[in-house]
Amino acid sequence: MGFLDFFRSTPSIEQFAQLTIQAFADAGNPSQLRYDAGESRLLGTGDGAQVVNLENGYRAYCAAPRKERPQALAHFVQSMLAPPLPASFAAARASLRPLIRGRGTLEYLRLLPEVLSDSAARPQLLDAHAPFSSDSVIMLACDSERSIQTLTGGTLVEWGVSFDEALAAAIDNLRDITVSNFEQVAPGIYLGAWNDSYESSRLLFADLFYRMELGGEPVVMAPSRHKLLVASANNKEALIGMLALARNYAEQEGQQVSSLMYRFEHGKPVEFIPDDANVAQLAAELKKLFLLEDYQAQKNMLDKLNDKASLDLFVATYKLMQSPDTGRIESYGVWTDKVDTLMPEVDKVALVRYHEESGEPDVRLVAWEELRSHIKELQHSVQGYPARYRLPSFPSRELLDSLACIEQDT
Repeated sequence: MGFLDFFRSTPSIEQFAQLTIQAFADAGNPSQLRYDAGESRLLGTGDGAQVVNLENGYRAYCAAPRKERPQALAHFVQSMLAPPLPASFAAARASLRPLIRGRGTLEYLRLLPEVLSDSAARPQLLDAHAPFSSDSVIMLACDSERSIQTLTGGTLVEWGVSFDEALAAAIDNLRDITVSNFEQVAPGIYLGAWNDSYESSRLLFADLFYRMELGGEPVVMAPSRHKLLVASANNKEALIGMLALARNYAEQEGQQVSSLMYRFEHGKPVEFIPDDANVAQLAAELKKLFLLEDYQAQKNMLDKLNDKASLDLFVATYKLMQSPDTGRIESYGVWTDKVDTLMPEVDKVALVRYHEESGEPDVRLVAWEELRSHIKELQHSVQGYPARYRLPSFPSRELLDSLACIEQDT
């Protein structure tokens, strides 16, 4: 590829990585960065940025008009070059903000020190969060003009403050700067328009949505960090449209937060379970698409950890398939005889055993609940999110013959 061709086409992530390394150097970052192609990130030594995940910056760079790409790159680099945190809780208090993040983000932060063999970082982030929903957590950030720094448990210890106390201050701060600011993006569907990176965090403020007078109970979604959607629980068409928008935003922006639809109970957000079968099906499929992102993001890390531990453990892939008859999306995984397997939680499992004489595979497709009722290892998942199950031994021939199988052409 020639020099001019680079600017006429979408750059590869490797090319973006080289641009980013140079931009960090130009900005005075002291860390010596190198590109880790396996994880699509930059790793550095010394002071400054040590781990820079490129995916979100690359996505924003490619989505920007070509004339605006230098600005997009500069914004990405500046967001990574965070200033020193305040020395005390008193000094930091006014800049604290709550963050709602996907549980997959927290799992990435848990696994990363293990992959990098950085024992000092292991306890730091895990002590500075609380559950928010089945697929998300609430964390803390220190806000500045150019960056949002996620706080660690170590920082809270240094400040001598508990997570709950810091979170209460952060929520008060965000409420103080929050006024109703929604724009209608489709009939019956409204989008938060603050453009300050705390859109998803405003799920915490039930009164904000009730004041909109939607003609029914508000249903809210935060599919990505910068998108907050609202519709009425009584408007089926708007709920369907909101799910479609949520999927589009998550795919376009990355930085996914939650696939759930939320309602409010005693002022607290809880999962909304649609009464309409069509809406419920679309909501279930969105969950699977979000899980696909989390499972895929972690597989390479888990493979590396198993290699480091000399552990012969196959991390099964979470796959999605769409029925040609119904159009419905279902998840499945593959479990092969004589292979110690870490299996994601899926709708269907393909059990594969090879005939000793012919070498031909015998494949049986079984529903997850059917398999779970016979395999005790599927009763308890291993540590981490999303759920995975350790399956060291394959079902006996007798058990295979007794399982209710699914026709594979459906």
